[in-house]
Amino acid sequence: MRSRTKKSIAVAGSLLAVIIAALIIFFARAPVLIVTDYSFIMLYGQSRIRSETFYSSLALFRQIKPVIVTDDAGDDIVQFAVADGSSRPYCVLFPLRFARVARNYREINPDIPVVILEGRYPSDANPASFAIGEDTDDYFLFKTDISADFYRAGLAAVILDGEKDGRIVAFTESGIQSQAREAFLRALNDLEKPLHTSFFTTLAQFSENPSLSCIVMAGAASDYFDKNSKIPVVYFTWLDPELVPLDTVVIFNDSPWIQAVPAVRMVNAGMTKGQIPSKTHVLKGNNIDKNTIRKLRKI
Repeated sequence: MRSRTKKSIAVAGSLLAVIIAALIIFFARAPVLIVTDYSFIMLYGQSRIRSETFYSSLALFRQIKPVIVTDDAGDDIVQFAVADGSSRPYCVLFPLRFARVARNYREINPDIPVVILEGRYPSDANPASFAIGEDTDDYFLFKTDISADFYRAGLAAVILDGEKDGRIVAFTESGIQSQAREAFLRALNDLEKPLHTSFFTTLAQFSENPSLSCIVMAGAASDYFDKNSKIPVVYFTWLDPELVPLDTVVIFNDSPWIQAVPAVRMVNAGMTKGQIPSKTHVLKGNNIDKNTIRKLRKI
C-alpha cells in the first residue's frame, strides 16, 4: 500500500514538474502582439477576444497579447503602445488601417517581423502601398482568401436552398466581385446545383424576389436587413454574433484574432505573402432545421 502511494506521489510530482516547466517556457517565449482599437473590441465582443486569445496562445504555445488603443490615437501613440506591449515581440500583427504605424515600427525594429493583415482584396492588389510603397519585401502581407471563402459560401447557399431550386443574391464589393463570382459559381457547379445567382454591389440594384432562398452579404448593402425578409443570410462580418440581424445563419469571420494563428505559422515558414480563409460560425435560428445546421458546420 505504501509502495503504491509513493509511486502515485512520484507520478504526481513528475507531472507537476512538467507543467511548471511548460509554463516557464510558455511565458518566457516572445509574445505575438495584435494591434487593435476600442471600437473593434466593443463590436467584436470582449468575451470573444479573451476566448480566442486563450486558444490561439495555446495553439502557438506563445502568448497572444492585444495592443488596444483609442480610436483617435495618433501614429506616435500607437507606436508607443506597441513598444509598451513588448520590447522584443516574436512578431506584430497590424490590421491594414494601421499600415503607417507598421511602416514606422519596421524602420525602428528591422529584426522583428511585421505582419499587415490586408483584409479582403484581390490577390494581385497591394492595398498597403499607401503606407509602405510598392516594395513590400520587408513585410509579411496576408490577405483574406476570397476564393476559398466564396466557394464555401456557395456550398452554404446550396445547403440553405435545399430542394427549393430558388434564386440567390450575393452582394460584394466591386473590386472582388469577379473573383468572388468565379469561386461561388464553381461551388454550385461542383455540386451540380446551377441555381440562378445574381451579383450586386449596392442595394439599389436589387429588387425583392419571392423565390429567393438565400442572400450572401459581403458588400455595402447592410440596409437590406431593415427589410426583415426572413430569408437566410450568409454574412461576411467580424461582428459579435449577438449583434448580427436575426436572418443571419452563417458568419464568415476574417478578424485578426481568427487570422493570428495561420499568420504566425506562415511567418514561421518564411512566407512573406499568403491568403487566409475566414472561419465560419453557424447560428441557430430562422427556422433552420438541425440537419441543415449540421451540414453547414461541415463546410
